[in-house]
Amino acid sequence: HAVSSFPPGFDADAFAREAKLNFIRLQAAFDAGNLDDLRAFTTPEIFAELRLELTERGAAAQTTDVMTLDAEVLEAVEEGSRYVASVRFTGLVREAADQGATPLDEVWHLSKPASGQGGWVIAGIQQLQN
Repeated sequence: HAVSSFPPGFDADAFAREAKLNFIRLQAAFDAGNLDDLRAFTTPEIFAELRLELTERGAAAQTTDVMTLDAEVLEAVEEGSRYVASVRFTGLVREAADQGATPLDEVWHLSKPASGQGGWVIAGIQQLQN
């Protein structure tokens, strides 16, 4: 079991808790097609991908029920002028009322400027299954 390395002062437990809230908020924004909320939480590249998915979905409403959710911070590193943290989310989600729960297993890469203003935004999402 490799020991994760975190920058000084980085609270992995608090970060994981915050990441779970953001996961649920982002999922709700995606379900609702709320572009402003999505834009606030993502890099321009990820926002463009999400917007494309919403366009493909069309007017169909989506309600994702996050039944269980765990978050584990895999690493947090300084890369040049930004910090990058990787969080693995596991759990169960149900994407339609008439469907069973499906397992969730993905890693979100979040970044923020190393100096100055700016919070964490989603810079990448990796699906670990299917």
